[in-house]
Amino acid sequence: MRLEERWGWVSMPFRRETEPTGWVETAKQKEALARLHVMVDRGYLGVLTGEIGSGKTTLIRRFVHELNPLTYHPIYLSMSGLKPKDFYGEILRHLGEEAPFSSVKAKRLFQERVEQRSSQGEKQLVVIVDEAQDLSDMMILELRFVMNHQMDAKSLFPLILVGQPELRKRIRLRKYEAIWQRIGLSYHIGGLTEEESIVYIRHQMKQVGAGMPVFSDSAVHLIHGASQGIPRIINQICTQAIYDAALNGHEVIEDKHIHRVLIDQQLQRGAV
Repeated sequence: MRLEERWGWVSMPFRRETEPTGWVETAKQKEALARLHVMVDRGYLGVLTGEIGSGKTTLIRRFVHELNPLTYHPIYLSMSGLKPKDFYGEILRHLGEEAPFSSVKAKRLFQERVEQRSSQGEKQLVVIVDEAQDLSDMMILELRFVMNHQMDAKSLFPLILVGQPELRKRIRLRKYEAIWQRIGLSYHIGGLTEEESIVYIRHQMKQVGAGMPVFSDSAVHLIHGASQGIPRIINQICTQAIYDAALNGHEVIEDKHIHRVLIDQQLQRGAV
């Protein structure tokens, strides 16, 4: 018997592939979404950062889901060590163009195509670069050209950099001062509060059809403290606790299940 069948759920909760429509909003996420929309409306170079597992990619999926497909053409890039040639080539491919082998020609074609789209009133590009803390030095410096094709001209499209907290520290370096000054808006996603963690866990259970509370209040308190409110870590602890409870024939997840999960995680990391 599958685990969800044992519990009478329609599927397993705390899955990574959360649908945008099933997402639970917190105050921080609402604020982040609002700022992302401002970045797009004003054509900003924007920055969104958050700890590993804080839900940045899920947030971006929700944001793209909210964009009007008749007005915007979102392009999502996630490539370690992204270089200018890669950037221009990927944008051109998303626009249906064959990218020239020469980086100079690719850059020129990119500029021509973007300006053409703007003058003809085509859908506005929205470029999102994920894992931006890993951008190459050349790519960070190239952002000045990407956002301004002509001297002090208004940017023709918004560009949103998404990454871990190191991204902020990196672009504050003196050699990137010209880039830092061009950032129109930024936001950092922190962990959930304990109240938000409670809402998050209850929402996950409701989504799979749980008819009664599965996690005790004290168990949720332990989960929040161990995870620091990071959704991915909450998911891991809750999933392992569900398996532990099922293995022992228990219907409610209590402190003892969470303690066993946390001890096992420490053993796996070699911390005990």
